[in-house]
Amino acid sequence: MHIPYIPGDAPSPKLPLGRFLPPIPHGMVTAWCHEHLSPGDWVLEPFGFNPMVPIEIASAGYPVLVTVNNPIHAFLLQILASAPAEEEFIAALQELATAPKGDERMEPYIRSLYAVSCADCKRKIEAEAFLWNKGDEQPFAAVVACPFCGARGEQIITEESIESLTPLPPKQLHQARALNRIADIHDPLRPQVENALNAYPTRPLIVLQTIINKLEGLNQTPRRRELLTALILSAADAGNTLWAYPLPRNRPRQLVISTVYQEKNLWKAMEEAIRTWQVLATPIPLTDWQDQAPKTPGIYRFQGRIKALNMPPESERISGVIMAVPRPNQAFWTLSALWTGWIWGKEAVSPIRQVLSRQRYDWNWHTNALTGVFEELNSSAFASARFWGLVAENEPMLLLSTLLAANSIGFTLQSFAQSIDDELAQCTWERNANLKPTIQPDLKNPSARFEITNYLQQKGEPASYEQVHTAAIAGMAHANHLVVEIFLQNKNQFASETQKWLELPFEDQDFLIRVAGGTASLETGQWWLVNDKNVNTPMIDRLESQIYEHLVSTRTTTAIEVKKEAFQAFPGIFTPTDSELLNCLESYADLIDDAEHIWRLRDSELPLVRQQDVQDVEASLIKIAGHLNYQARGHQPLVWRDAQDNHPKYHFYVISSAMIPKQVQDQTLVAQKNILILPGSRANLLAYKQQRNPVLRALLDHHFQVAKFRLIRDLEANPLLTRELFDEQIRVDPPEYRTSQLVLF
Repeated sequence: MHIPYIPGDAPSPKLPLGRFLPPIPHGMVTAWCHEHLSPGDWVLEPFGFNPMVPIEIASAGYPVLVTVNNPIHAFLLQILASAPAEEEFIAALQELATAPKGDERMEPYIRSLYAVSCADCKRKIEAEAFLWNKGDEQPFAAVVACPFCGARGEQIITEESIESLTPLPPKQLHQARALNRIADIHDPLRPQVENALNAYPTRPLIVLQTIINKLEGLNQTPRRRELLTALILSAADAGNTLWAYPLPRNRPRQLVISTVYQEKNLWKAMEEAIRTWQVLATPIPLTDWQDQAPKTPGIYRFQGRIKALNMPPESERISGVIMAVPRPNQAFWTLSALWTGWIWGKEAVSPIRQVLSRQRYDWNWHTNALTGVFEELNSSAFASARFWGLVAENEPMLLLSTLLAANSIGFTLQSFAQSIDDELAQCTWERNANLKPTIQPDLKNPSARFEITNYLQQKGEPASYEQVHTAAIAGMAHANHLVVEIFLQNKNQFASETQKWLELPFEDQDFLIRVAGGTASLETGQWWLVNDKNVNTPMIDRLESQIYEHLVSTRTTTAIEVKKEAFQAFPGIFTPTDSELLNCLESYADLIDDAEHIWRLRDSELPLVRQQDVQDVEASLIKIAGHLNYQARGHQPLVWRDAQDNHPKYHFYVISSAMIPKQVQDQTLVAQKNILILPGSRANLLAYKQQRNPVLRALLDHHFQVAKFRLIRDLEANPLLTRELFDEQIRVDPPEYRTSQLVLF
């Protein structure tokens, strides 16, 4: 069931409205298409939430039909596929810039609304943004880049500065226009629209309505109007209060005003947005769907829900269904309704106006929405299709909703892979029209216990709640054990009841134990088996061994080759992270080409060299033992016994890797002190393993001291060495993890 994860060849491009779109790494979709489809095969994308998915499919040479219900998504796809050039945008924006606004032009008028005095040189400049505390009537600071004195960053806005700001025109007229473009005065949804408008401060609302009003009066070609509309859409996204400050990972899901937010300069926002709309160098043909099977590569857009799609008889030729599964986002859908009405009017809002009445998108609702899509896919039109899903921004409930929806309709999870770094799961489903849910809610949930046990035994080390939860539901979906018949009967509680059932194994203290983290939530800390027998060697140790063998066989390699082999060796839910790969790689090899990410095994890490190092260190320990009047016997461990009472005082384990030998993990140790000795180049990797594995950390902290080869050589050369000094020095330099300054890619 677990298959190698398909990585992208570049991060997801920076797209307009990108903070609301499922981030899909570039190249991932292309790689899957080339591996699973034949030339001429055509593909369906039933969600249309990320325009780059159909664009990649078409760019790879396949015709793709994409269903898009949101006018904003449809417009994004249309403009991006047309590959607009920078000069086209500049020309379109220039027509707005020179349009009259009272006694002046539009551009200087809008820029004047962001005019402030530089706190350093006192000259009038244009703010990049204003900073607000939620609920205040005035901004408390401006973000500036002064062209005169070079001052940059935040500058506090004083009372004197507030008075010098350009006065804003009355808000009421612009607010009324913003309302009436979406809902009439007697429309029952008007209160919801009024509430949504609170996401826009006065200045951005006035600027946007002024620009949109002017757009209708401009004498432009259709193409320039489209491109100017694209820039206005970017400004509409930049103008709301959902831009938290300072800017962390800013992907809002609820229409909630940030505690501290930035109000961006909307003219600058339009100028800066030009590059985000330039993703392609060459246009991709895009036509609206005409109920006929496509004959040439390109994008065929159906504006509506998939259930309204009429598939022609030729639809049996559909070979692939690629789904960029969305997550619920009340903020984006509400804003989409606002933007659609502002730009295209009330009629254009009709397909999505119901989103204005929905203030909460819970996981039960989302599961039902996804179920509706899978219901449409469960027909003879897709009898021979391959079904591949990309669950971006993956988290336990999003993946559960997706797998529940598919399983409940008769889709078996055939294969699975995920990347923690990409926060993305890749699911392949097999359509099974005769599949009926029969599972009953056994309180012990043996299916979940089996999958969890199997996962942790294979991994050989503790895992986070998200990893364990994913292993459980993916395995259960593969075995068709995820959908509980009685839960399915109550659609409004389907996901939440299933999740409660899945939490039972985590609450059983005789089955799982939390080995790190607090107890406030199941999602904190790491989890491990109470009965930890029959477990594999820890995955990180096997990864270290696999990478070392690869380096020994190649001597010189690339990060791409290392990742490719590691993904093959550790498929599915075991996909290694970049951090794991980098720490293993950096322990044995040097980066010799930063641009091409080329690595070379160090000469000191060759097997024969390291074997000799181990023998030399053991010989040094034997020599030191004689000097300190200990008897040295054995190998792994090398035991020092006191010559007087013959009791074991030290156990020494000399290793050339950071892989802890099985005998080290035997906690029935009888020596007073247990010493693990390894090369200095392996110390950081061992410290990294301790940091990520609380069980290993506890074992080494309570039962072992760790020393490096170099220390043993220095102690051997010290003629004044005593037992006390040896015991003191062996504790001097324990490994401490230092995060690498390098990156894998």
